[in-house]
Amino acid sequence: MIDYTKYKIKTENELRTLLKDASDFIIIWCKKCYKAFEKDEDLEYEKIQHLSDISERIKGYEAIDFLCTRYLTEKKLSSVINSGYKEIGVISCGLGIQIVAKLVEDKGIRVIALADTIPQSGNATSVIGYHGIALGSEKCAGCGQCYLEITGGLCPVVDCAKSLLNGPCGGAKNEKCEVNPEKACVWIEAFKRIKKQERNLDSSVQIRDNNKFTVEEKEKISIFSASKRIENFYGGVHPFENKKITENLRIEKFKQPQYIYVFISQHTGSPASVCIKESDRVKLGQKIGEASGLISSPIHSPVAGRVVSIEEKFHPSISKNCPAIIIENDFSDEKDSSVKGYSEWETFSEEELVEIVKDRGIVGLGGAMFPTHVKLRKGKNPIDTLVINGCECEPYLNADNRMMIEYPEEIVEGIKITRKILSVENVIIGIENNKAEAIEKIRRATEGYGWITLKELKTKYPQGAEKMLIKTVMGRQVPECGLPLDVGVVVLNTGTVFSIFQAIVKGIPLIKRVITVSGLFEKPGNFEVLVGTPLKDIIDYCGGEKVFDKENYQLRMGGPMMGIIQNEFDTAVIKGTTGYILLSKNPVEISEENICIKCGRCVDVCPMELYPLYYVYYGKNQIWDRCAEYKVKSCIECGCCDYICSSKISIVSLIKKAKKNAYYKT
Repeated sequence: MIDYTKYKIKTENELRTLLKDASDFIIIWCKKCYKAFEKDEDLEYEKIQHLSDISERIKGYEAIDFLCTRYLTEKKLSSVINSGYKEIGVISCGLGIQIVAKLVEDKGIRVIALADTIPQSGNATSVIGYHGIALGSEKCAGCGQCYLEITGGLCPVVDCAKSLLNGPCGGAKNEKCEVNPEKACVWIEAFKRIKKQERNLDSSVQIRDNNKFTVEEKEKISIFSASKRIENFYGGVHPFENKKITENLRIEKFKQPQYIYVFISQHTGSPASVCIKESDRVKLGQKIGEASGLISSPIHSPVAGRVVSIEEKFHPSISKNCPAIIIENDFSDEKDSSVKGYSEWETFSEEELVEIVKDRGIVGLGGAMFPTHVKLRKGKNPIDTLVINGCECEPYLNADNRMMIEYPEEIVEGIKITRKILSVENVIIGIENNKAEAIEKIRRATEGYGWITLKELKTKYPQGAEKMLIKTVMGRQVPECGLPLDVGVVVLNTGTVFSIFQAIVKGIPLIKRVITVSGLFEKPGNFEVLVGTPLKDIIDYCGGEKVFDKENYQLRMGGPMMGIIQNEFDTAVIKGTTGYILLSKNPVEISEENICIKCGRCVDVCPMELYPLYYVYYGKNQIWDRCAEYKVKSCIECGCCDYICSSKISIVSLIKKAKKNAYYKT
């Protein structure tokens, strides 16, 4: 595989010349990009270490992945920048050197360029030579000889309109370029930096003709990408939304099936304990499974009928056979005596309301299925804010969107109940701006409630992840491996607060939910379905015969980013089913998985600010504990790294293995 590394360390003579007057300095080096990731570290600084007249003055080494990623680099180098060094040597391409120079500009620290950038195009002054994953204002022409040491970390090749390498042209007015009056003269800026470093520009520079280099179009793309990358939160992606297929289709009640498959495990935690037996007649809403621990939830019968059997069925999210209660529907809809609502809920205590939420099997409907009563119980950390997640950032899905449009008052009533349980003053509802009608409906429904703040958010995936949403709407950072509770917040999905309303006011346990059926189904839509509805019934009704052609089509439960591929169709809807998406496979045969080339794209899009390439390297070598050192437990498995990977590596699958096998030191 071709090594497209972007820099090479300078010669020994050049290094001795550059570092002859430097004392007590530190070396920062970029761990290289665009090369096969076959070993953890290329110890570039070893080429300096063996120079005895220099090495004794080096006070430390700091290795940084993708030095040109300013946002992450600034965090990693904060302690170095404030450590009192007067000089910092940088082994990197021109982008990384410029980033470091910018970060230390106000400190008067001299940045010494210890490497030259390697051009990777046939023409060193071509726009093709621009490289790196940085999405900032810094540019690098890959000209092959780096002058950043001389100019204080500012590049005249790309920042001077005339690409002058022998000093300013003399045409600047008010320190602005005569060619572009909105742009500062880079040479004047260079002199200012050098002055801060208490030195003079006394080096002669080889004059080159770099006037063919143009960055206009690349700059437009870079500026656009940079603004998107840091919008709301760092990282994330903007996949095609494909929501128009169902966004204007009203919620339709799906026909009741003849048979219902109720899995005893359809929530995070311990499966429910079955409390009925075969041949029993059950009523609609009757409890058929008790919670079996703190992190568990009961299950209820969605229909009235007879228990045919308790047998193994293929579980759609666990992806293996699991026990399910099979009920034959008698279509009488006879309700259990426990199905009764409380219009006077405001007179109930917080504890009584939580018990009702628990007893009626409410879990998170955004996909995680965490038992809601656990979130609502007061713990050691005080809660001051309830955040309602109306983002629904997964492509294709519109269930939450339609619920906000069609049931805004019920959702607000569920919010009021939850607010009373938590005893909080503030509620924030976050909705992405691709849901204009939902925003307007919720705005009207919340008029008069001064304690509710509705925030319209820029559309970006995975905005709906709890930690991202909290950061966007509140500016709070959930600690590593922490929970929203650690920063005084509870986050609930709009569908979840609607189910709380149903449970308290209507007395209906979580036996039905709204899902989106989209993609290549002949009859897409948004449907209210009973939990336990067989998948085959949905396929038949919505015209999804193509699912059986597994060679050309793929069915996912959930969205295309985090959804689970369904290869077995003798299964059923569970509480966490947000939808079914039928997609065609790529008509062009996808090339086989390649080796990681350290392109840095996975780092650039990771909303948790992690380095997924290390999960690939250590995961494939089964060095799981190193994955733990790189904070694999903090990964939310959003799939952004899979989506962007240029080597087509299934990074999330390796992450899941790492989480199971890594040893976490306490």
